[in-house]
Amino acid sequence: MSYTTTSYGTWCNKVNQFSTSPDSDVLDYINGGDNAWQTRLEESGALELIQDEYREAINAALPDSVALAGDEFIGPAYPEDDEFDGYPTDEHGTLDLKALIEDIDLQPIVDRNDPLTLEEIGRWEMKSTAKEPAKVASMAMKRAGLKPHTYLPHPESNRPQAIFLKGAVVKALASRPRQASHSNAARNSDSTTA
Repeated sequence: MSYTTTSYGTWCNKVNQFSTSPDSDVLDYINGGDNAWQTRLEESGALELIQDEYREAINAALPDSVALAGDEFIGPAYPEDDEFDGYPTDEHGTLDLKALIEDIDLQPIVDRNDPLTLEEIGRWEMKSTAKEPAKVASMAMKRAGLKPHTYLPHPESNRPQAIFLKGAVVKALASRPRQASHSNAARNSDSTTA
């Protein structure tokens, strides 16, 4: 069975009058970051991942028969009487698209897709105090079986630099086995020398 669809409005006239699309909203959101980080987001492909994940979250918040396509909301021209029951409506009784998506938080989406170097993983995520935290992070990523998302030229040496996405790193670090065997070995060596 097919049915006729129609436009429910654009991003600009239904959600954010100062923006052309959710992709533009993402760009506005990250504009507070430093230039090097913004460049890394774009060059690593993380920016596109953030924009895609934001769009997925928007579409998940909409009724099944309504979708955001480009910058336009599309839905059934003649919805069933109860099709949008339980969803917020505006003063005209039509879907309140802005209310449907206003609780979507971009921060966790940006955090999950934050492109990190091994140095940053070692220092920030692993809290390593080692002289070379990148080496500690490299070993941890290898043990976890996590491969780099991409490689980008190092800003100083121009050599390829492994880039990992923060969400995958956090998950890999959380799933690694605890160092109980090392603690037991240290405890055993202490008791034998006592």
